[in-house]
Amino acid sequence: MPSRRSVLAGAGTLAGAGLAGCLNQDPAADVSPGTDADTEWPQPGGTDRYDCYLKDAAAPREEPSERWTAETSSPVGRPVVADGRVLLFTLGGLYAYDLESGEEVWRLDMDDVEVRTSPTVVDGTAYLGVAFPHGVLAVDVEDGSRLWHAELQRTPSTAPVVDHRRERLAVGTHGRLAGVDVEGEKLWSRRTFSSVSALTSWGDSIYAGTEGGELYCFYNYDDPRGRWRRQLDGTVEQIAQLNGSDIVVSVFGGPVERRDDSEAGASRWSRDTGFYGFVAAGNTYAVGHGLASISTRTGERHWTVDDGLRARPAGAGDTVYTGGEGFVAAFAMDGGIGVGDHRVGYERWRHGVDGEVFEGVSVADGAVFATAADENGATLYALE
Repeated sequence: MPSRRSVLAGAGTLAGAGLAGCLNQDPAADVSPGTDADTEWPQPGGTDRYDCYLKDAAAPREEPSERWTAETSSPVGRPVVADGRVLLFTLGGLYAYDLESGEEVWRLDMDDVEVRTSPTVVDGTAYLGVAFPHGVLAVDVEDGSRLWHAELQRTPSTAPVVDHRRERLAVGTHGRLAGVDVEGEKLWSRRTFSSVSALTSWGDSIYAGTEGGELYCFYNYDDPRGRWRRQLDGTVEQIAQLNGSDIVVSVFGGPVERRDDSEAGASRWSRDTGFYGFVAAGNTYAVGHGLASISTRTGERHWTVDDGLRARPAGAGDTVYTGGEGFVAAFAMDGGIGVGDHRVGYERWRHGVDGEVFEGVSVADGAVFATAADENGATLYALE
C-alpha cells in the first residue's frame, strides 16, 4: 500500500485543497479511537438505540490476532456479548461461549426449545423469543438455567427491547407487538398489519418496522399509544434512534433514510446505498456490498468504497467493522485519504476467515466478534 507521503505528492495541490474542504465538513474528522476495553454488546444493535456504535469502545485498529475460535452452528444473528459470555443465535439454537477462552459453556438446543430470536441481556438475564409454546424465555446468562417463560399469542420475530427503567420489555411477533415485564408478567398487546421485522426502544418510545413496510412509533411502555405510522417501500431491516427525536431506518433492497419523529415520521433525506445494515454516528455508515459514508445530519454522501461487503456493521471509536466472503475488515470512519470515491488508506485491516460473514459483527471487551459460515459449517471468531 502506498505511503501517506507518496499519496499526497501524487494527488497534487488541487486534490489536497479538495480534501481539506471535505474534512472540514465531515464529522468523522473529529472522531477519536476508543480506549475503553471493558465494554459489552448486550443486544443485537449494541445499544438501546440500535445504532450499532460504541463511541468509547476499544477495538483493534491494526491487524488483529485471534483470541480464540469456536466451531458453531450456522448463525442467524450477530453475537451478543455480556456478563462474561458470548451468546450466538444459530440454526441449532442459542450457544453460550466463555468470553476469555471461547469454550462452550451451555446451549439451548433446538431439540429442547425452539429459539426464534437473538437474546437481549439485562442485569445478567438473557431474554429471547421462542416458539411452541410461543413467548419470551428468560435465561440466566452464566449457566443457561431457565428462569421463566411468558406465553404470547404469536411467535416472536424480533429480539426483545427494554425500557429506560430496565423493568419492562417489548417484543415483536407475527402481526403484533407485545409487552412483558422482567418478571414474566404479560402487560399488553398491539396489532400490526404484518410481522414485526425491526424494533428499537429508547426512553419510553418504541419504534417498530414490519415485513410489509409499515413503520410505527409508540409511546409509553405502560399502555403504548400509537403516535404515527408510515408506509415504506420494503421490509424494514433496521431502525436506529439518534440523540434527538429523529431515527435512521433502512429497508430491504431500498434506501437508508433519516425520518423526523416530530413531523410524524416524514423523510428528511434518503440514500440508495444498500440494505445489509448501518452504523449511525456523526455519519451513517451503510453496508450494501460496499460501504458508504453519509452525513447523518444532511444526507450528503461523502464517499463509497466497493469491497463486496455483506455483514451488518458495528462501529467503535473511529472505526467501522464488517465483512464478506472470507474476511472480516476494519475501515476508517474518515475514509482515509482522497477525494470523493477515489481513496486510499480507508481500510485499516482485513483478516481472513473460513466462510462468509453475513449476519453481522459485534464489538466488545477490546475485540471484534464475527461468525463465518460455509457448506462445511460455521466458526465464531474473537479478534483482538
